[in-house]
Amino acid sequence: MSRPPLPEPLASHGTRFLDQLELDGLDSKLAAQLQWVLALSDFAGAAALRQRDWLATALAEHGFSRAATAEDIEAELTAALTGVTDITGLQRGLRQVRQRIQLWLVWRHLCGAAALEETVTICSLQADLLIDAACQYVYQWLCLSRGTPWGDDTSTPQQLVVLALGKLGGRELNLSSDVDLIFAYPETGHTRRADGSTGETNQQFFVRMGQQLIAALDTVTADGFVFRVDMRLRPFGASGPLAMDSDRIEDYYTTQGRDWERYALMKARPCAGDLTAGQALLEHLRPFVFRRYLDFGAIDALREMKRRLIAERQHPDDVKLGPGGIRDIEFSVQMQQMIWGGRERQLRASALLEVLPALVKLGHISSDEARLLTDAYRFLRDTEHSLQAEADQQTQRLPAAENSRLRLALSRGFADFAAFSQVLDRHRNAVSTVFDELLGGEPEADSLSLRVWEAPDDLAVLREAGFQAPEEVKLLLDGLRQARDRNSVSAQARARLERLMPVLLEVVAASANPDLALARVVPVILAVLRRSAYLVLLTENPDALQRFVDLVSTSLWLAETLTRHPVFLDALLADEGLTEVPARDDLAAALRQNLHEVADEEQRLDALREFKMHHVFDVALAEVRGTLPLMKVSDALTFLAEAILEVALDLAWQDNSESFPEYAAAGGFIIVGYGKLGGLELGPGSDLDLVFLHDLPGSPGPFLHRLARRLLHLLTTPTYNGTLYEIDTRLRPSGNAGTMVSSLTAFREYQLKGAWVWEQQALVRARVVAGDKALAERFTRLRQEILCQPRNRDETRQEVQKMRLRIRDSHADEEDLKRGSGGIVDIEFIVQYLVLANAHQHPALAEYTDNVRILESAEALGLMPAQMATRLREAYIGLRSEWHRSVLDIPDRERAAHVLAEYRQDVREAWQLVFDEN
Repeated sequence: MSRPPLPEPLASHGTRFLDQLELDGLDSKLAAQLQWVLALSDFAGAAALRQRDWLATALAEHGFSRAATAEDIEAELTAALTGVTDITGLQRGLRQVRQRIQLWLVWRHLCGAAALEETVTICSLQADLLIDAACQYVYQWLCLSRGTPWGDDTSTPQQLVVLALGKLGGRELNLSSDVDLIFAYPETGHTRRADGSTGETNQQFFVRMGQQLIAALDTVTADGFVFRVDMRLRPFGASGPLAMDSDRIEDYYTTQGRDWERYALMKARPCAGDLTAGQALLEHLRPFVFRRYLDFGAIDALREMKRRLIAERQHPDDVKLGPGGIRDIEFSVQMQQMIWGGRERQLRASALLEVLPALVKLGHISSDEARLLTDAYRFLRDTEHSLQAEADQQTQRLPAAENSRLRLALSRGFADFAAFSQVLDRHRNAVSTVFDELLGGEPEADSLSLRVWEAPDDLAVLREAGFQAPEEVKLLLDGLRQARDRNSVSAQARARLERLMPVLLEVVAASANPDLALARVVPVILAVLRRSAYLVLLTENPDALQRFVDLVSTSLWLAETLTRHPVFLDALLADEGLTEVPARDDLAAALRQNLHEVADEEQRLDALREFKMHHVFDVALAEVRGTLPLMKVSDALTFLAEAILEVALDLAWQDNSESFPEYAAAGGFIIVGYGKLGGLELGPGSDLDLVFLHDLPGSPGPFLHRLARRLLHLLTTPTYNGTLYEIDTRLRPSGNAGTMVSSLTAFREYQLKGAWVWEQQALVRARVVAGDKALAERFTRLRQEILCQPRNRDETRQEVQKMRLRIRDSHADEEDLKRGSGGIVDIEFIVQYLVLANAHQHPALAEYTDNVRILESAEALGLMPAQMATRLREAYIGLRSEWHRSVLDIPDRERAAHVLAEYRQDVREAWQLVFDEN
């Protein structure tokens, strides 16, 4: 930052301090900087006179050309506190160190040498080290006089835990801030004296320690103070005990914690004392601070906080508490953290400047809003530091005195206060624009929708609203009202439902089919009555409400999934669904991270199922919205299944390797996917056709048996969230009569000598989906070898046709998309026959496992006319799209018959060409 020239009388003021310091030998640059700092800060002048010798040494060694470090502060503490034996000496030493580091901080800030991040980081670091040093001395003295506190449960010595909240918690402390602290200790217990006798309770000990710690830091002495200590954010506030054990603190927040306390704890971190115990306590409190589900239940509390912030605004010249000030920025960011932080770990950072980019990345604020808030925050915080640097006062108010105003402007790089004020006003107006739009107002419904909800017995009103079957609509609304009035539904939930329903009914009435929309919507609303935060989500987000009604009207599958798992309602907030397929490795890494955080078997099973449900819902939502085409939908669901199988296999292997140490190193085992999984064609409700193969040495039978059982247990055990997948292993050699896991050698032997034609048809869509990479490559080569074996064309054709007839005879519905004449199975059989009959001459046919690319290969090889191959691919994709649609919604026989009729002739012509002329 360039410095304007110092006007009189500030230049003379700085010169007078320079003369009093009598620092000889300073070079002109340092002398000019020192004059500048002394001219702008009375605190700097007074501190320089008190610490003259230290200042002379510091200027000679580094001239404040670098930031202070932890080593610098620790060295100052060691020098100042060596030999200290009482509270008076501790107070003097801490204040001496604070004056020196504060002078360092003020120098670099006023000279424009320190970015905001440096100033707040070093301020916070200084606080951590000074508070911790005070803790150590007070603890030692109390242990000598009162005994050492011990825990009842672990029988270990106990130490104080100091939790920092607010700006110190976020490592954003300013030059003259107070510190918000909570004192805790790990366990209940008693002190033990040197003679072995039991003394006072741990709480008595740590309350006394807290009192002495505050006296060491907060008391104003002839040397000033270290930090003003604010304990009002502790459990029960000012009326609560000064220190509490971790269990009582956790119980307090679990049973009595309020939303504003969650807001306060978002920045909490252990800053001194027993840091490990402090971190453990915060981990236990994390579910209270960051709710697992989207926390729109906090909207009302946040709106009330916003009203209170506005009501409590200080003087308009206050850059923290005034309009468009620092607190407005902090609230704008922490509000988003409070709502979203339970699901999005990126938003749990405590530093505001770290959270803003994450909010942009996750789509919660625009990049323009983030830029405005970032620029304003930097400017306002630096202004705050300049205000406090003048006299080391905890102030954020613009000064009235002309001299102080000029000092402020100069420190911020402006020639006068008017130029500074112009930029300040621009930043504050930008913040006010963002802040004023937060949370918005409550939506209002039209009068007709209000009448529908308030008088559902009036069938004429229901007809006027557009419902075609008012009697059925009345029954739906009556059922919802009866559920609302049950004793198990809270008053808060009733109030939220009353706010939502008129708005919801207005959207329903405007839909293409209001009766269908209401029939789909009501079960979801019933499901969330006891978790009414979701009612707020829909009330507060008109776009999300519209998407909710549109989507459940379009897809019964989505409606039923939302009814079973309302947590997926948060996905409706995104303007767009998936547009790209998540990478398989990314999915596996994310799943492993989720599993790393669970503690027992039941939680592991739930974590697997929740992960799958979340991603399947996102993919289905994208398919309904049209943001992912069919082929990408299948890719996404296939990659998801592969990731889950990979992780489940790792878990099963780990679970069994302890009993079989010879197989501790994972390898020599693969999972082969057949059918839709092998062909990369999974749909939302598809099961998995799996075959397990190995190449393990020795006699691995017992290990493989337990491994397969464990793997299937992980995949198929029903929990509250259902099973992961339905698994079919009947395609293994010899089917149900064969062993669950075959060796690759035995598999080869069976396929070449004992397999039926239909089993080799199935092999066309077989590929390795998880397991050992080297063995997977061997299987791929073996699959090609088997498929490329010469076959009797006539016999193969007859066997394939016989199998198709058996399927048709067992499913006689000719209008069935999958098995009816001209349907999906016909295309699959055409493709499989082309491979079995021609791969010995054209190995490229055996390269891929999906039908579309095999058809492309057949076309390129001249095995099918280009136009016919194109029509067959179009038919396959069209029929599969309709099949997916039938899974996601109520099957529509008329619509399905129309789609089948559109493609049937093309498929039949291809069948005739392939089977009659090849």
